[in-house]
Amino acid sequence: MTAPSPGSEQAQGPVEPLGNDLGLGRVVSQESHQRVVNRDGSFNLQRSGLGFWHSLNLYYDLIGISWPVFVTLLGVAYLLLNAAFALAYLAAGPGALSDMPTDPAGRFWACFFFSVQTFGTIGFGHVYPKSFAADVIVTLEAFVGLLGVALATGMIFARFSRPKPRVLFSECAVVAPYRGGWGLMFRLVNGQRTQLIELEAEVTLAYFRDVKGRPVRQFTRLKLERDNVAFFPLAWTVVHPITQDSPLWQVTPERMRAAESEVMVNIRGLDDVVYGTVRARTSYQVDDIRWHARFTDMFVRRPGRPVTVDVRRLSQIEPVPST
Repeated sequence: MTAPSPGSEQAQGPVEPLGNDLGLGRVVSQESHQRVVNRDGSFNLQRSGLGFWHSLNLYYDLIGISWPVFVTLLGVAYLLLNAAFALAYLAAGPGALSDMPTDPAGRFWACFFFSVQTFGTIGFGHVYPKSFAADVIVTLEAFVGLLGVALATGMIFARFSRPKPRVLFSECAVVAPYRGGWGLMFRLVNGQRTQLIELEAEVTLAYFRDVKGRPVRQFTRLKLERDNVAFFPLAWTVVHPITQDSPLWQVTPERMRAAESEVMVNIRGLDDVVYGTVRARTSYQVDDIRWHARFTDMFVRRPGRPVTVDVRRLSQIEPVPST
């Protein structure tokens, strides 16, 4: 029997396709031949023409960037604010502050460190404002410092409290023996110390199908052996049984490559500590799927001790006969 390609009537059987959109838009679904979801879960899509100010959202940008970049931006903003107020004190005149050096560089640094003391409510020491203009600048800086500390504290709290999934996916998927037949499988483990509960998995097969002489991307949700688990303390092997009702029935790697097939994975669960919803995504293309292979055992069993999952074995596979 000739192996059908994904999306053919023989392959789909009673499986109901999701259509040719899945929320990605008609142009992306039908015309783009690039990978839809990258391995890190990001979408392989770009937007242009919004403009810098229209697309700028400081809250979401500061929440989403990495910690090193966030701390660096806070430090740069802190130094620039103090430098700006130092220039304001200099502009107020040589008699605005007490005990000012005579050289320009010394005056600037004296004003700068006076600004640091004012911004952090440390205390003036031997330097204090002597003019009305300097008092106005001190009042303005105290207000800006109050707002700055409140905003920075809120950002730091939001970053710490935000549920961040650390779901680790296997680097490859396998087509392995399963209950007398074959199944498409991939593994995932919980990469953080907090527990994830009520975990759900959605696996969608994307492929191109010839419709009236032109390729159109189709989406079909794959039926899983189990699409949810109540607890996720260690690891989970997600299995799609390749039965006669599966769109992958009798499909070969060559036909999957010709159809530019992509297995898209969406994981959704609940963080047991902050009770916030966490999500994780990835995808597997035909080059990421190992045929006639199975995952090696990643559990370490020791007498008298709890069962341990060796995460280093997450992507380890071994060949099996291709009968």
